[in-house]
Amino acid sequence: MAMNNIFFQSEVGQRIERLRRYMSANECESCLIVQKVSLYYFSGCDQDAHLYIPLEGEPLLMVRKSLVRAKRDSWLQSIVEIKGFKEIRERILEVFGALPKSIGLEMDVLPVRYYMAYESVFGQVRFMDSSKWVREVRMVKGPAELEKIERAAQMGDMMFRYVGELLSKGSPKDETDLASEIELFYRKMGHMGLLRARAFNSECFYGHVLAGKAGATASNAPGPTGGTGMGPYFSQGAGRNPINRGEPILVDYTSSYEGYVSDQARVFSVGELPQLLRDGHKAMIELGESIMEMARPGIQANEVYEKALRLLEGSKFREYFMGYPDPVPFVGHGVGLELDELPVIGKGIETVLEENMVIALEPKLVIPDYGVVGIENTCVVKKDGSKSLNKAPEDVYTI
Repeated sequence: MAMNNIFFQSEVGQRIERLRRYMSANECESCLIVQKVSLYYFSGCDQDAHLYIPLEGEPLLMVRKSLVRAKRDSWLQSIVEIKGFKEIRERILEVFGALPKSIGLEMDVLPVRYYMAYESVFGQVRFMDSSKWVREVRMVKGPAELEKIERAAQMGDMMFRYVGELLSKGSPKDETDLASEIELFYRKMGHMGLLRARAFNSECFYGHVLAGKAGATASNAPGPTGGTGMGPYFSQGAGRNPINRGEPILVDYTSSYEGYVSDQARVFSVGELPQLLRDGHKAMIELGESIMEMARPGIQANEVYEKALRLLEGSKFREYFMGYPDPVPFVGHGVGLELDELPVIGKGIETVLEENMVIALEPKLVIPDYGVVGIENTCVVKKDGSKSLNKAPEDVYTI
C-alpha cells in the first residue's frame, strides 16, 4: 500500500460505514461503484475497476486494469482481477456465495451501456439509484481531506501573488497569455492538470480568466461567469481578449492538491477601476463576510441563499448578482475531489449544513459593458460560522 494512502485505512473505513447506513435505510443490499472519483474515495485507487460494497462483509475490488497498480495503491484487502463484465457476477458468487437482491448504482454518472450490461449480467437483481447516498457521504470531510483542501487553498493564494507579479511586469497581453502562465505555475506546484466535475456535459479547464467587458459575455458555463472562450466549440473561459488599463481581470482558477480542489477568485486591474466596479467589488466582499457568518451547522442551505438576496434588496447591484442576463440560483457549492460537490447554497436546497462541510462561496457581479467583480473563497463550516481557507487579500489588486 502506498504511503500517501495510509490515511485511507481509518477515514475510508468510516466512509464505507456511512454509505452502509444509507444502504440499510433504503433496504439496499449492496452498491457497485465504478466512477473513478468514487472509486478513489472509497478504495484509494482510480484504476479501471468495479468496487462491490455489501451491506455486511469486506468490500471487493474487481480490477480490469491495472491489478498491479490497484494492489499497490488501494487500502482494501480483497482485490481480484476481471477480464470483463461477465466476470463481475462470478467473482461476487465466489467471494460471497450468493448474489444480492438489490444493487445501488450511481445513476447520475453511469453510462446507459453499463446499465444494460449489468442488467444482462445480474438478471433479476433490483437496481437502485445510490447517487444521492454517495454524494451526501462525501459532503462532510475528514481530517485528511481537510488538510489536502487547505494545501490546495494555499496554492491558490500563492497563485494570486504570482499573477500580481506578472501583471506588474506587463508580460501577459491577453486572457490566454495570463491563463497559460497560471497553468504552468500550478503544474510546477503539483497541480494534476485536471479539474474534475460530476455533472453531465460539465466542461471546465482550470477555471476562468476574464478580462474587461468580454468577461461579461454570456455562456453555457454552470456558474455565474462565462467569457468568450476560444470559440463556439468551447464557449467559456479565457479567449484572446486583451488586458487593458482600467478594466477588471477576474482570475477564478481552481487549485488542486493530491486530487482535492480549492476554488478561489480575485480581481486584478492595471490602473484604477471605475467607481462603479470598485463599489460593486466592495459590496461583494461585505456580502461574502455575511454569508460566511450565516453558513454554520444547523441552518438550511436555502436560508443562507435567501438571506444573501435580502441583503441586496434595493441595491443597484441586485440585477447583476450571480450572472447577467441569466443569473444562477446559488451563491456557493461544495468542493472536494470534484468541483461541483454537495451542498449547493442555493434556491430550494433544504440540506442542513454540518460541521466540516467544505463550500466555495462566490458572491460575484456580472455587469454588461464593464466585466466581472467579486470574490470566491473555499470555506469550512464550523460551529461559529464558516472559515475561509484562502488568506489572499480580497480587495482589487491594483497594479
